Amino acid sequence: MNRAHTKIAVAFGILGLAGTAATAPLLAARGPTPVVSSPISPRIVTAQQGHARFLMGARLSIPARLVVRITRVSTRRLMKTVVSSAIHRSGRAFLLIQATDSLGYQLPQGAYTVFIGATSAGGRNARGHSYALTLNYSPPRGVFDWYTVPNDGDIRTSLKLHTSSGQVVAAVHPGGAVASAGILRGDVIQSINGLSVASAGGYARAVRLMPASTPVTIQLLRGTTPLTKTITAPPDWTTIPSMTSQLGAAAATKAFGFGYALVAYDVSIGHFGPATRIIGTWSRADAATATAQIARAQLMAAERRQPAALTYWTKALALNGTLAQAAFGQGIAYDAMGNDPAAANAFAHAARLDGASAADPAYQALALEQAHLPYLAIPPAGAAVSIDSTDPNALAAEGVALIQTGQRAVGVSALEHGVVLTDDPARAQLLISTFLEASVP
Repeated sequence: MNRAHTKIAVAFGILGLAGTAATAPLLAARGPTPVVSSPISPRIVTAQQGHARFLMGARLSIPARLVVRITRVSTRRLMKTVVSSAIHRSGRAFLLIQATDSLGYQLPQGAYTVFIGATSAGGRNARGHSYALTLNYSPPRGVFDWYTVPNDGDIRTSLKLHTSSGQVVAAVHPGGAVASAGILRGDVIQSINGLSVASAGGYARAVRLMPASTPVTIQLLRGTTPLTKTITAPPDWTTIPSMTSQLGAAAATKAFGFGYALVAYDVSIGHFGPATRIIGTWSRADAATATAQIARAQLMAAERRQPAALTYWTKALALNGTLAQAAFGQGIAYDAMGNDPAAANAFAHAARLDGASAADPAYQALALEQAHLPYLAIPPAGAAVSIDSTDPNALAAEGVALIQTGQRAVGVSALEHGVVLTDDPARAQLLISTFLEASVP
């Protein structure tokens, strides 16, 4: 299930901002020349293959664009040039550099020279600085070619399942890794690679930490029979085929749980019309369920109709008080409507309902930070990191809270860690420009 969009979601990764781009040279240089001082550049970057990135920073004497060039030592080939898309103010500036070449392919492991400089609005180039950089990669993250939904009460009833937790497999891509492992539609996943997926929070963590090209065990229930399957997932840069036809076939069984899965998938890929039409076909009994309210809320949220989404999230929670996703959705909607205290309370409720989710307390912390209550944000931010110390949302939330409560050094370290782990460059740049640049001397 996908969660909705708001300004908190901007900070933690749903909406997009402008990234970085090369700028055309000006015809004639004019004005003062920027001075680049106190550069910041890593010497060694060790990151997961396919997710490697690093921060480059410097102090600027005048407003200017940062310029970073990456050259491979073994071939002396310029691999990439990155220029800030916007002019930075004078003072500390950062760029998040993806470890890819100019065509978007991952840079090979090995030794590089990185140059950091600056260009003024008038086209004058600063005298830059060069540093040695070594890139090391750990194994990539895997990806499943299935579509799952949480095993909530309405889905469990409609599919006649025999367990009250886990993630329900709604569709499997024929001939893919999941199908080859013998996993079927209707199976209820209990654990992945030894990590419980009893809740949505646990599932999100297990999927994010799953290695590619390595056999991992999947514990599941098929009816009342516990089974163990072994799957070797491809790297997460693999394109997963559309699940529309498989989910359509599942929904054709008239089981409400599979119909909901198709709606959720359609919403996730922007097919709002088909999702609306499917909702309109549900029986009166199915349409009155908590899961149906979640489907409507997801659709309203995706269409940026947050007040309507809030109404449906609230209805869902009134019908089933155990739905952490509904409480989280309330928080997103309240935040979009500018009610930070209500958002923080909703996220706190979600965190109580799903103790395996690092996202819920992380979002609670950010809502409290936005409400100018950073000291109250420290406990949920710390709880998020305790749940998952590699979750970028948790690290960013903790970093911001620590910075705002005067613990600058440890806060900057946590925030930098969260920034380089995030997979959304726009989210990272927002955290950089809003918090990091103002906190590093």
